[in-house]
Amino acid sequence: MSKGIWIFLFTIAVTLFNWPFISIFKETQIYYLFAIWFLFILSIFLVTYYFREDGGG
Repeated sequence: MSKGIWIFLFTIAVTLFNWPFISIFKETQIYYLFAIWFLFILSIFLVTYYFREDGGG
């Protein structure tokens, strides 16, 4: 499996869980955090599933 995909996912997660984005959603912060957390877990699942089916990992 390519390390570039993991670095990309990590960078996106750090960016979305960082100050500017969390402060934008101050009113609905808890919903934002749960939604981003769910999408992050889903993206990890899809990446690992895709590479497993592709025979790359």
